[in-house]
Amino acid sequence: MRKGLTLIELIFSMLIIAIVFSVVPKIIFASNKSMASSMKEDALFNAYTLLGTIYRLPWDENTLSGGDILDTAESAACDNRRVGSFFGARNCKDSDESASAIGREEANIYNDIDDYFDYNEDVNVTDKKKYVLEIKINYVNKNYEINTTNTRERKEIVATISSHDDNKKMKGFQSSFVYHSANLGLIPIKKKRWR
Repeated sequence: MRKGLTLIELIFSMLIIAIVFSVVPKIIFASNKSMASSMKEDALFNAYTLLGTIYRLPWDENTLSGGDILDTAESAACDNRRVGSFFGARNCKDSDESASAIGREEANIYNDIDDYFDYNEDVNVTDKKKYVLEIKINYVNKNYEINTTNTRERKEIVATISSHDDNKKMKGFQSSFVYHSANLGLIPIKKKRWR
C-alpha cells in the first residue's frame, strides 16, 4: 500500500490550489463591485421616482382652491396669457390668489410641490444605512437662478442622493436630478374638435 503522493499528483494538487487562490479573490471583488452598483441603481431609481411624484402635484397650495395660474411677485404682472402661449391657453387674468411661500402648510401633508422643501430621509436596509435622499425646493427666476424675492413663476425641484457615512460600499457617491415646474394652474386648455 502506498503512503504518499506521486510527483504528478503533487503538481496537480498545487496547480488546483493556485487556480483557486487566484480566482476566488477576483470573484469576491466582482461581487462587491456588483453590490455597490446595485445600491447606486436602487438609490437613483428611488430619487427619480420621488421626483416624478413631486412634479405631478399641484404647483402651489393656492392652486388647489381656484385652479388658476396664480398671481406672483414677477416684475411683469400676470394679467393675461403667458408669453409664448397659444390662443385659448390658460391665463391668470382676474386671478385673486397669490403664490404661497415655500414650505409645508400642515404637518405631514404633502399635497403640493413646495411641501417637500425640507424632505430628508436616511434609506435603510436591514438596519444598515444605505444612502440619504434629500429634496430641495426653490423659486427660480426666468434665467433659472435661485431667487426668492422678485419672482415666483417657476419652482426648482432638486432630488439629491448621497452615500451615508455608515455605507462603505457607496463611499463618496452623490448624484442629483433637477426639474423646473412652471406656474400653470389646473384649468384644462380650451379645445375644439378636429373636423
